[in-house]
Amino acid sequence: MIRKNRILLITGILSSILFISTFIFAKEKTSSIFEDFNFSMGDTIEEFVTVSFDDLFDIFGNYSTLTGSQKEDSWREYKDKYVRWEGIVNYKGSSKDDWNRVGIRHNVDTNVELIFNEDKKGIIKAVRKGDSITYTGKLSLLFDRDLLFRLEDANIETINGTTVDDLNSKLEEDAALALQSSQVSEASADPESGKPPEGENILSFDGLNKIFGNHSSITQARKEELWEDYRGKYIRWQGIVNYKGLGIQDLNRAGIRHTTGTNVELRFDEEKKYLVETIKREDNITYTGKLAELFGRNLLCAIEDVDIERIGDKAITEIVKTTSDADSATVDSVDNEVIKEPEVNMSESMAPEIIEKEDIEIIETPDGFIKLSFNELDEIFGKENKMTESQKDTLWEEYNNMNVRWTGEVLSRGKGRVSGLRMGIMHKKGTDVELIFDNEKEESVLETEKGDKITYTGKLVTRRGYILPYKLEEGNIESIVKAQPATEDKEP
Repeated sequence: MIRKNRILLITGILSSILFISTFIFAKEKTSSIFEDFNFSMGDTIEEFVTVSFDDLFDIFGNYSTLTGSQKEDSWREYKDKYVRWEGIVNYKGSSKDDWNRVGIRHNVDTNVELIFNEDKKGIIKAVRKGDSITYTGKLSLLFDRDLLFRLEDANIETINGTTVDDLNSKLEEDAALALQSSQVSEASADPESGKPPEGENILSFDGLNKIFGNHSSITQARKEELWEDYRGKYIRWQGIVNYKGLGIQDLNRAGIRHTTGTNVELRFDEEKKYLVETIKREDNITYTGKLAELFGRNLLCAIEDVDIERIGDKAITEIVKTTSDADSATVDSVDNEVIKEPEVNMSESMAPEIIEKEDIEIIETPDGFIKLSFNELDEIFGKENKMTESQKDTLWEEYNNMNVRWTGEVLSRGKGRVSGLRMGIMHKKGTDVELIFDNEKEESVLETEKGDKITYTGKLVTRRGYILPYKLEEGNIESIVKAQPATEDKEP
């Protein structure tokens, strides 16, 4: 009996050992079956390194004691790693070719260049020069100058201490609140015209500009969705007349400035065209109208069904009445006046034609440039115009700090320690324009050669003198047509 129990006990122990062995073997076998397969485990996680900009600046910057080869060896350790840093926005790409570039300052000038992917356009629009941002990106290129690193796959997490998500949420909330406000105010509007009562402002320009303007981080598609809730709403705003339509096709249009450039386009009905004739450039006007077309750029929107209530501190009705009375008085005086043949003074007839400020109409395009060729500007301020220097100085005030887009020929370019990055451009003869660039444009400037035709933009800062050329700052090259190499005639 005892012997039989021992046999059963041993049999049980052996069975347990066999079971455990089988389980272990199966587990190891299962692991080995899949070990050569690389299954996707979801989104790839970027490899961040906890190193500050200052740390890397000590290694790779201008004052590093490492040799070139030592820097290259050290760079291999950091290349393609992700970093999270804080810095100041120093510039944003302005053309369609470099919209995805943002320069960041950590100590002096631009130290980091961020390259953004297509899906980050909205974030770039939200930042401005001087903003303090927290950003991430992949270390991709090492430079040997003040601009030290290029980061690709860039992203912005905070702007001036507020997360991008919070900024977007706030914009959405502002849009909803502004719309609710307009719907409440509509209850007191004129039932026939739909216009708000005197003194009531349903929607402010600044409020809409935050949501739909050039610096909004909301995507254009989302802007257009939200705009449908605003289209047809009436506004009462105050702004500065920036231009009046000059052509036959746009006599009923006027551009209004609220911040910089032209921000609102007014479209007057046929019976209101006389209002366009009444206003002048730089007039401060109070106007009403209906939100029509969204542009979502520096030019925010178009307003239809426009009416002007005040010019400066005078009511439009008072101004129109005064003008009508003056016209009537003029007609009466002409009827009673004997028209005499004018006396011609030879010295006066030979005097240079004086251009007055009132004679100038500056039209600004939606992207912030004035419609003015180099030749048109030079007819006013060039050597051929015989106005006095004082008269030219007075007129220049109308053009100073305006942005232009011109095409000319490269005569010279270079970079000085004091003078900075500059280019001489010919339009007629010799150096007609001196174009000044920020340092981060060095690569595009040095790509040009004498004789190249370039289309460029810049801000007018100094008019030309008898010898010195026009000076433009904030230069940017939009396109280059390379000069054709000279071909020597071969003898037959």
